[in-house]
Amino acid sequence: SKENDDGEMISTTSFADWMDITQLDTPEEAIQLYQQQREQHENQSDNDNNNNNEAILILGCGNSKLGEQLLINSFIGPILQLDISSKVIQLMTQRYHKYLSSDDSVVKRMEFMVDDASTGLTSLEPESVGGGVIDKGLVDVLHCSAGPIIKRDDDDDDGNNDDDMIQRIMSSVHNVLQPSRPFIFFSRSEPQWMLRRVFGHDGYDDYLMSDGSQRRRRSKMLWKDVEVVKLVDYDLLLYKLVKAEKEDYDEEDDEEQMGTKNSSIKRQSYLKRRKGGSKKSKR
Repeated sequence: SKENDDGEMISTTSFADWMDITQLDTPEEAIQLYQQQREQHENQSDNDNNNNNEAILILGCGNSKLGEQLLINSFIGPILQLDISSKVIQLMTQRYHKYLSSDDSVVKRMEFMVDDASTGLTSLEPESVGGGVIDKGLVDVLHCSAGPIIKRDDDDDDGNNDDDMIQRIMSSVHNVLQPSRPFIFFSRSEPQWMLRRVFGHDGYDDYLMSDGSQRRRRSKMLWKDVEVVKLVDYDLLLYKLVKAEKEDYDEEDDEEQMGTKNSSIKRQSYLKRRKGGSKKSKR
């Protein structure tokens, strides 16, 4: 922590620590470790059911340079960039052709795909993202466009479409993330509003006690370790939700809150403490 000009203590961290992913000293080291992980994955038998990776999925990538900056700053990847617009993906594919070349001298660590986060992210396998998911503003835009948060009965069919879309996005992200991996998004909206939109009224009320402390829900949470930090330089709030482990929720809760069954999801292991000489650089 450090003090700002007003004498307040501000917690500091790096992107690698916040995401709990590996950042090497150079892009060359990142490429080498990525190749090692790919070779290990290819040498595994189909019965190993293991997909240890540090893939980072960027929702609604648009024409952002974020994906390239992650590779330049020596994150392992691959970087998966997704947008609903086929024209945007075509332009991004042309811009970053050097990362996508079929040339043997190029290690492909970036992929683009046309998909809709509100309809299930069907271009990705369940629990295939082992680094994390980043949203630069999709959830925030939907939250702002949804207007006032109004609690409604379950049988009320006149609900807000943007509310429903946010819930579907949360379901899609949960489905493609490996357990214990984070979903990060940015917003200028305070937690008491944004988290109510993300979790829904019942989920938010169950998640927070009257004194604001966290507790375990009776129905158990699909997300855990919710954190919110303020980026003072940009006047933004950074939200992080970590996908709960399998034992943290049961099939009945999963069906009710996500519309999917755990039994239909292929379980893959995640090694939180990675080996092989990787390290996180200090910024």
